[in-house]
Amino acid sequence: MTGAALPTVRGIIADLYAYGAWASERLLARAEHLSEAELRRVVSAGALPILESFTHLVSSDRRWLARCQEAAMPPRLTPADLPTIAAVRRAAGELTEARRRYIDGLDDAALGAPVRWQDEGETRTLLRWQGLVQSANHGMQHRSEIAAMLTDLGHSPGDLDFGLWCRTARR
Repeated sequence: MTGAALPTVRGIIADLYAYGAWASERLLARAEHLSEAELRRVVSAGALPILESFTHLVSSDRRWLARCQEAAMPPRLTPADLPTIAAVRRAAGELTEARRRYIDGLDDAALGAPVRWQDEGETRTLLRWQGLVQSANHGMQHRSEIAAMLTDLGHSPGDLDFGLWCRTARR
């Protein structure tokens, strides 16, 4: 990439979320092959069941987006809200589009602005770009757990490497 322009902070954040959507889709495609019992079973000690892990991921991403937008905090989602992989896929797709539109509309000043929210009676503050990166990193953590559980159940999603995404997305 000799001579290529360096990406902007907004571009890096957008890429982190595009990668996350790609990786999530690979996980969801493999999770479709699981039985209801496998989706709801604790596969790894200390981890949520696969369907509940997907629900947590979508719920947390929604809440982080609301924090960054300084909007009303949506309620936490439960497995009853997203009872199937199809429901997770729909909710994740809607969130991906909403977040993409939001990030595309941010400039450097907005990315560097502080955002504040209430958490357990305390006011928390991060710069907007930090909140967006926190959410992207949180998603990577949970996607890696889901990938490990799928692999343990014989449904490996294959390589979820960021470098592979960069090569396939021609980034």
